[in-house]
Amino acid sequence: MIELYYDAYSIAYFVVSQDMGSKSQMEFLNKLYELEYEYLHPLYKGNKKKMISDVLYWADYLIDKETLDKEFPKIERDLKDKGVTFVKEDFMSEYPEFDLFFMLMRLRIRFITDQHYTRMKLRTLLKNYGYKRRSDAITARLRECMMFYHIQTYLKGEEECDIRDITLDDMITFRLL
Repeated sequence: MIELYYDAYSIAYFVVSQDMGSKSQMEFLNKLYELEYEYLHPLYKGNKKKMISDVLYWADYLIDKETLDKEFPKIERDLKDKGVTFVKEDFMSEYPEFDLFFMLMRLRIRFITDQHYTRMKLRTLLKNYGYKRRSDAITARLRECMMFYHIQTYLKGEEECDIRDITLDDMITFRLL
């Protein structure tokens, strides 16, 4: 099974996208640490302070990206001087947009909305990420993400369904298990 742990950058992306104030951010991060512990990157398990510190750093980065991007070459040089190599591609999956989509969906359902589901057509999901058709590789990745984040799909009438078997225009409901 794949491991799609919550990393600091993804959590920060969620925090910034929800336009949370400082107090709301801290409340959210504390809840996240308690209630979603199993999904946290192993680096943060047992180290709440590091998780919060890293998330706040990345939230600042996302808000003031231009300034921090100017500093990035210096950071890379410092890391290189210390013998640390940072390869951005090491952190990428084949379909990273779906990984983030399902992580954000889980967090939104769990912490933000009173609605305990998200509804959309498969065609819309694919279109939002630049795909016109589904392939076996894409549906396999969707299923892996859903399994990891404990998300199940349903058709109208609470009928459980498999994302591989539905049509592109079926309205599907995503719920947490």
